[in-house]
Parts: sequence; C-alpha cells; structure tokens
Amino acid sequence: MTDVLIYATNIERLRSGKALKWHSNHRVFSDLRAGDRLWVVASGRSLGRQDQSAGYLVAVWPVQQVVPNPGDDPDYPARKFGHRILIDQIEALHLDPPVCIDGIIRGNGFAKSVSIGRFMRGPRPFTDEKVRELRSAAGGEMAQKWLLGNRSRFDKRNKKGNKVTA
Repeated sequence: MTDVLIYATNIERLRSGKALKWHSNHRVFSDLRAGDRLWVVASGRSLGRQDQSAGYLVAVWPVQQVVPNPGDDPDYPARKFGHRILIDQIEALHLDPPVCIDGIIRGNGFAKSVSIGRFMRGPRPFTDEKVRELRSAAGGEMAQKWLLGNRSRFDKRNKKGNKVTA
C-alpha cells in the first residue's frame, strides 16, 4: 500500500466536495492503485488559523482509481494535469477540526516560518513509520473512522446492507 502526502491549495473546493478527485502530472500518481491513500494537508492560513504557515491534516482519501485526465474540467486541463485520481467517497475521512501535523511533516531543523505549501512543493510518498505518526497525531476520531469507515459503530452494515449492532 502506498501513502502519499498532498497539499491542498484550494480549501474551499475541498470543503465543497468538488475535490474528491485529484489532478496532477506528478509521476508518483501513475503508480497508485485502488486502496492506496492520499493524506491531504492544508495551511493554517487557508484554515484561518493563527499559525498560518503550519500544515494541518484535513482528510485521508483512499484511492478508488487512477485514470488519464479526460480534460473535462477547465481548472485542470489534460495537457498540464495528466492524471485524475478518483477518491473512494464512501471511505474518505475528513477531519473536523483539522489536526496540526507540522512537526511530523517538517521534522527538526526546518524553518517553521516557511509556508507548508512552499516547504512541500509537491506530493511525497510516506513510510509506514510516518503513517503511524500521522494516525497517532490525528487521535481517537480518526482511529474510530479508520477501523469502522465513516459509519458509526452503531450503524455498521453487513454485506447484504442490513444493520448490525456492535
């Protein structure tokens, strides 16, 4: 399984649900498969936070499929954004409130005054160790969603769609 950290510049598009697909020309996306994950980070500035340059985890999106960009979105022309990554909308996790993960992303020795978008400059594959750190930082809400998906533990359904109580 591949985990990739991505930086969302347009938080309003993300919040509106229009961003449940991702466009890029970066080579890391050509190797993604169903079940791989995109860890979505936004800046403190875009979230209206005091620490404007910090990075916040706002979502974890399981990849449903990677397809060639059909060029049907004028904001993401196919010649510039060759890949369209479709997100599994049912299993997508959105963190509210977002979780500051700046220390995990930057590590020690990197200037915190540099905005997270400038610091990242593109997607980054993550190691299993970094994924564990991110999951730990995100806390209990993410752990519950991670284990049960977006259903509450009292609304889990079996393969036939019948409710099962835990």
